[in-house]
Amino acid sequence: MTTGFQGSLFGAPKGRFARVALDTPVRREFSYHVPESCEPLLPGSRVRVPFGRREGLGVVVAVEDFAPADVPPDRIRSLNGVLDVEPLLTPALLRLAHFIADTTYCSWGQALAAMLPAALRRDRPRRTIAVVELVTMPSTEDLQKLEQSFPKQAKALAYLLQAGGPMELREFRNRTGLTRSPLDTLERKGLVKFGHKKAFLDPFANVPLLRDKPPVLTAAQQHCVDRVLESVDARHHRDFLLFGITGSGKTEVYLHALERCLEQGRGAIVLVPEIALTPQTVSRFRARCGHVAVLHSGLTDAERHDQWVAIREGRLRVVVGARSALFAPMPDLGLIILDEEHESSFKQDSTPRYHARDVARERARLEDAVCVLGSATPSLESWASAHEEGGLVKLELRERVAGGKLPQIQIVDMRVQKPEKGKWLVMSQPLCTALGAALDRDERAILFLNQRGYAPAWHCRACGGSLHCKACDVALTYHRWRRKAICHYCMHEEDPPKTCPECKGPVDMVGVGTERAQESVERMFPKARLARMDRDTMLRRESYEEVLRAFGCGDFNVLLGTQMVAKGLDFPEVTLVGVLNADTALHHPDFRASERCFNLIAQVAGRAGRSDHGGKVVVQTWMPEHPALMAAKNHDYAGFAKEELIERKLFGFPPFGAALRISFEAEHRSRVEETSNAAARDLRAAAGGAAEIKILGPAAPPVEKIRGRIRRQILIRTSHSGLARIREVLYALCQKQGISVDSL
Repeated sequence: MTTGFQGSLFGAPKGRFARVALDTPVRREFSYHVPESCEPLLPGSRVRVPFGRREGLGVVVAVEDFAPADVPPDRIRSLNGVLDVEPLLTPALLRLAHFIADTTYCSWGQALAAMLPAALRRDRPRRTIAVVELVTMPSTEDLQKLEQSFPKQAKALAYLLQAGGPMELREFRNRTGLTRSPLDTLERKGLVKFGHKKAFLDPFANVPLLRDKPPVLTAAQQHCVDRVLESVDARHHRDFLLFGITGSGKTEVYLHALERCLEQGRGAIVLVPEIALTPQTVSRFRARCGHVAVLHSGLTDAERHDQWVAIREGRLRVVVGARSALFAPMPDLGLIILDEEHESSFKQDSTPRYHARDVARERARLEDAVCVLGSATPSLESWASAHEEGGLVKLELRERVAGGKLPQIQIVDMRVQKPEKGKWLVMSQPLCTALGAALDRDERAILFLNQRGYAPAWHCRACGGSLHCKACDVALTYHRWRRKAICHYCMHEEDPPKTCPECKGPVDMVGVGTERAQESVERMFPKARLARMDRDTMLRRESYEEVLRAFGCGDFNVLLGTQMVAKGLDFPEVTLVGVLNADTALHHPDFRASERCFNLIAQVAGRAGRSDHGGKVVVQTWMPEHPALMAAKNHDYAGFAKEELIERKLFGFPPFGAALRISFEAEHRSRVEETSNAAARDLRAAAGGAAEIKILGPAAPPVEKIRGRIRRQILIRTSHSGLARIREVLYALCQKQGISVDSL
């Protein structure tokens, strides 16, 4: 459906007309006259248009030689201008955006906006990145005075001190929750300065291009390569699941397929989790494929635009990037690779809420390309599809290359471990023994703990209460480097409590974060050279690469961190991996909790034993009998998947049905309750009592309040066919303010 806005009073304009999709929740396109100054105009180009009393930026989805019949001629306005000489989005991408809109309950314009980098949603892209850094090092006395009188300025200085170099202004605001005002005051005092930097388009811009000689493939690798190349050569769409244990050489299969695409003059897209976009990962593709486009969040607007143009013109034929790289306008696309396809980072958590795995398969279908999903721990949806007729074609790599073996996994029951006198127990005796032995042999170790800070909660001995954020329904975490209790949602800070805010009883810090773990390791192993990687230490974009480079060179022999250290790392010298608390992933109220726990342990365990020295993994848990942990101990993904799928089928969860969550939020409780209740009534009416549609709620989510906004949610479980009955109701709900639908 098309519509227009009040425009010329002199009748219908002559010439051609464009249908434009705008980034609004309204599920329709808008018609505009195309003036001669905007010709030639093709679908996929960005245009500036009058939209009400303001100017908007949209994407042309069709150009027609006649005026729309459903719009009065005197209400059709003209385009203000065209931003692209050549269309940025190909016809296949336009169709792909329509698919995303239909499956994620958003408008075509919203889906198209998600395809475009933020740089291309604006008329004038920025060419530099704003940064802020310290000019002079403040004394401890100065910081204490600022803390008392101007706490926001003190907080700003503390983060800049922790960063240890220029910090991107955008990243500073995300990490601290502060506006620019405290920084402006500090600049006037001569303590900080602003500047700009130009991000590097290619992380290897100053490194010679050294081509790598392909290793001899194993028989299993050769079989996988042959199956993929068969479809690539035939230019026939097919979806593969490459299931290979960690270290089995999946990347080598990708590289052979990429090389064949390049020989044919076709393009390819490689998607990896954002955290894996390091020189160690990208260098392998560059060494075999030559210059590649690397799309990541560190590029300036202008650089990302230049990358898109280079891809669109065919000057760069291989794209390596995170989720959004899937939309690169690659002509004659022959191959899409989704490495670590199980990763949750491939799911977009804002409108449109698409999953890159599903969209990659659809784009490959639209362009007659081959799609390869690779993982040592595939998502259960992909695993089930690989065992269905007409689903994914499963390829397997069951052994590590070069004869390496999977590490031995030891499960340690923390319930029977002797507490450390006067200290919170961080490391069990088996892990201490293993770490000491590894360090004595001059080997390296990785310690994983998915909880940053020093202690994640405060516990009152008298009433059992805890210290919560006033704006969010979550416990405050103590961060020793700030000497503050901090909310990880809104970044609110306050002094640590001396007594319980409710009963004034004594309080204790409970739990273990990466800061506390670092303290414990350094106390027990004074000679250990430890590096910590979490959001508190990786404040600059360069920090991640600097630490990994130093760890690879041996400057550090212990790497402690959160999920940053759990995936994408390949260090043969690592012989020990310690999982300090395996239960963190199991306590989430999510039907995927067991799957994520298994995946996380299997992935982090895969960092060990990548050499002849072998490897060992020590997993600490308070739930040693849990099926996910037992399966991970035996490296038995197939057994775990079989049992988990039986349970999923029993309750109708994906992949045996559709599960959706409708979220509501508002500042006032009455409004969110009124809106969510009305939505639930509409949905139940649309379901008509169908047995295959179950509507639960509205109810409070696990975190009821974030940043002062009250939240409610409705859960829908249904068969895939039952979903069609409530589709239009869901579309209507999505157009209301504060409502979003998320496929689970």
